Amino acid sequence: MKNTIPFILILLVGLSCSSKPIATIALTVIEDNRKFSLVTLKEDLGLQKEQNYHLVDISSGKMIPLEVRDNMELIFLVRDLEKGTHYFEVREGKYQSSAKAKIEKQDEGYQFYVNDKPVLFYQEKTTLPQDVSEEYYQRSGFIHPLYSPSGQVLTDDFPEGHTHQHAIFNAWVNTRFKGEKVDFWNQHQETGTVAHVDILGVHEGDASATLSTLLSQISLEHGEVLSENWEITLYPFEEFFLFDLFFEQENTSEDTLYILDYHYGGMAFRGSKEWNDADTEHFSNTWSINTSEGHDNESANHTPAKWVTAYGNIDGEEAGLTVFSFPDNFRHPQKIRVHPTMPYWVYAPMVDGEFVIAPGEKYRGRYRYYVHQGAGNEEVIQSILDDLEKPLEVSVQH
Repeated sequence: MKNTIPFILILLVGLSCSSKPIATIALTVIEDNRKFSLVTLKEDLGLQKEQNYHLVDISSGKMIPLEVRDNMELIFLVRDLEKGTHYFEVREGKYQSSAKAKIEKQDEGYQFYVNDKPVLFYQEKTTLPQDVSEEYYQRSGFIHPLYSPSGQVLTDDFPEGHTHQHAIFNAWVNTRFKGEKVDFWNQHQETGTVAHVDILGVHEGDASATLSTLLSQISLEHGEVLSENWEITLYPFEEFFLFDLFFEQENTSEDTLYILDYHYGGMAFRGSKEWNDADTEHFSNTWSINTSEGHDNESANHTPAKWVTAYGNIDGEEAGLTVFSFPDNFRHPQKIRVHPTMPYWVYAPMVDGEFVIAPGEKYRGRYRYYVHQGAGNEEVIQSILDDLEKPLEVSVQH
């Protein structure tokens, strides 16, 4: 048994060396060493989606899984890149790293894993706790629970004091539609809600796992206003969790939706019940907020933020997450709403004034979630920010 692992490694290296290079990918770091980088590129190398491929680092001989997605999009993860140019050969054959991102269908929705560690759950089925009698609070189409790498639950759903909030969720608040106010966030106002509609696809690859869903932002008086697609993509890191959430809303009605100037609304995070002082049974401590611009709990509200870290003590250990707004998001860096007493915050672009989604128009947003123990690693945070703001220069030699 002791000789099995070396034999497998030798076999993998042998397979890699026996296959001819298909192409060479050059990655150039202009400034600031990268702790890790997530690389996506569209390049027609004649690769087949059904076949297996990997990369070989020419300088070290290390192998890296290479995933071929739709439309010839290639995706792979690289670590510890110093300033300069690094070369990787594309070769045929499968190489599986020690970490694997997976999605499992369950009764209520879809569970994401890295190996056997649960990461997040997408709530497909409409749910309502037994202790909540008001049916207008029923909800679907959100993420809960979100776990830390050590297994703590970072989010809260139907929280004490704010039953209408749902862990990681997306909803507009102060809007006007057909001359009337519609609030998709505060369900108890009984003017609007958000619901899951359909599963559009599930994909598992060597470098990612993606769930695509369809949601609807609904006026209770007039029906659907916005059709909303979500893509949740998890990447296979073991020491922390990393996933992207992309959404696209399309106005499917014949009337303009006005998102009015207001102090909150958008893509939100509701933190642990241990951070909620209204929950007397579970409250244990107040969370901490840090932002890219150096703000904390006291000063962060309605300030622009490229990233926001929220963390605190859960089950006796600190854990949290850092959320990054992509540079091509509307009004980036968006201003954030941080509640003065409750553990929730939200990217809220309407803080800078009214905007509209006209019939047939689309509104998009993309966010990256870095889930960690403690307050997060500063090097990792900087590396993610650099990846978003200063992507690696990529060239391909056929």
